[in-house]
Amino acid sequence: MARLPVPFADTLPRHRGRLTLAVAAHGVAGALLILQSWLLAGILDDLVFGHGTVTPARLLAVLPVLLGRAVALWLAGVLAGDAAIAVKGEVRRRLCDAAGRPGNPDAPGAGRFASMMVDGVEALGPFIARYLPAIGQAVLLPLAVLAAVLPLDWLSALILALTAPLIPVFMILIGQGAEALNRDQWATLARLSAYLLDAVQALPTLRLFGAVNREARQVANAAEDYRQRTMRVLRIAFLSALVLEFLATVSIAMVAVFIGFALLWGEMDYRRGLFILLLAPEFYLPLRSLGAHYHARMEALAAAEPMAALLAGGTGPQAEAAPPAAPASFLTAPPRVEVAGLRFGHRHGEALFDDLSFSLEPSSLTALVGASGAGKSTLLALLRGRLTPWSGSIRIAGTAPGALSPPPAWIPQAPHLFAGTIADNIRLGAPHADDGAVRDAAIRANAATFIERLPDGYATRLGERGAGLSGGEARRIALARAFLMGSPLVLLDEPSASLDHESEAELVAALNELRRNRTLLVVAHRLTTIRTADRVMVLEGGRIVQDGPFATLSRSDGPFSRLAGASSPLLAAVMAGRTPPGGTAAGGPAVRRRT
Repeated sequence: MARLPVPFADTLPRHRGRLTLAVAAHGVAGALLILQSWLLAGILDDLVFGHGTVTPARLLAVLPVLLGRAVALWLAGVLAGDAAIAVKGEVRRRLCDAAGRPGNPDAPGAGRFASMMVDGVEALGPFIARYLPAIGQAVLLPLAVLAAVLPLDWLSALILALTAPLIPVFMILIGQGAEALNRDQWATLARLSAYLLDAVQALPTLRLFGAVNREARQVANAAEDYRQRTMRVLRIAFLSALVLEFLATVSIAMVAVFIGFALLWGEMDYRRGLFILLLAPEFYLPLRSLGAHYHARMEALAAAEPMAALLAGGTGPQAEAAPPAAPASFLTAPPRVEVAGLRFGHRHGEALFDDLSFSLEPSSLTALVGASGAGKSTLLALLRGRLTPWSGSIRIAGTAPGALSPPPAWIPQAPHLFAGTIADNIRLGAPHADDGAVRDAAIRANAATFIERLPDGYATRLGERGAGLSGGEARRIALARAFLMGSPLVLLDEPSASLDHESEAELVAALNELRRNRTLLVVAHRLTTIRTADRVMVLEGGRIVQDGPFATLSRSDGPFSRLAGASSPLLAAVMAGRTPPGGTAAGGPAVRRRT
């Protein structure tokens, strides 16, 4: 049985039973076809030459054979179709799991993944439902026809046996040139999908810079390139079908010519000759069908190649397979976080972290700073268990991140709010919380004031991605989630970025409330946020190069001073708690200027 590339080899065998039954049903249909041809040849022989009486009973005897063959073919199609649906569903589930696998370097972008999940997986259907059963049918039916024809006319059987291999031979010869074109076509479709998604997502930017028309032309050019590559594939597919039909037609004509001479010379009776002529097209039909579906095989192989890379990705040193899940460890108190000898990188052979070690004390607020690209967000992903380190260990209250319950509360720079009510968005981590708990979480996150000013309060419905709220309001909703979820460990990625002074002050106040009975790690650039931390860690060159209170680090000559610009009036004003020169809010200009 032809198979998809590894790792699909372990998917098809689980559905082999239905495919085997489909081939068996085709075999039954083939046997009934031979019987049908023999009955029809006898009836026509009697009608033409009057060798016997054609009674209604003889005509009705053909009907059960026709119905039985129709039922067998229908059953074969249903079984093969069910197998294809089951395989496609399983492949889609595995692709979703692989795309979200921590540290998988082969995870595609959204556009490529959408193309893979829709067009790519659908391309597997014809391969499973048509090509695989056609292989069994191409073996069983021609052998059965040869077995029926050989006792009646050895010359016709010889012609059939000699011409039959020509069809698969030419099918393979033509198909060899089409495989590379199919792979190229699918790669182009994946690039086009990714490019189109990027263009749609960037429409506001394109309009801002007046580049919409230029980008539309580029999309049109990419679509035209895909059309041309598709037409090249279709030309070869149609050429293949033409060659196979020509070979089959010539072969049938040869059989007909020899049978005609045999009838003319009286060496064969009419019934035998008609029976063989009725079977000759059916002899080549499975071979022609196999050739027609050979294109489905090439298309499926081309579509499966990037899927195989995704499913097999993340197993090298850049992202070792995650260990089996351990029993959940329930956090009931602010945990101690210990990172020892951590080594990790996104690309093979390049370590972002090399022997990174540090610890977070329970009930502390730690600010993590560093230049852009230092790996701050990656470190948070490792602490959340979304990535798996190459080596070293991460222990939260003595447990691996993936085995914690509840998991660390995660507040990204742009928290995702879903279309729905504000209360439903706050309940994301605690879906069964009552209205009182939701309101209390909002109060502690300094979000209750603006929520209660809304017409419907907590029942106010938000648009997609939280449309209707400002950035500061969305982040306070995310903080309310963290309060309601109750996780003793909270990880925040630049929570005050791009906020005005008032919004930042409210957010910092909410953070000070959140830090009670919790361990917090905040990736921060705004000086106000950094100044409120118990300690500041400076990440540089894959290691923590400075660690201590804000005041101590800002007065020392080191990486933190260089990042923050310790000689600037701004930092002095922030340290003294005054408004900086020019009236700029203390949290306004940030370390981000240098990072």
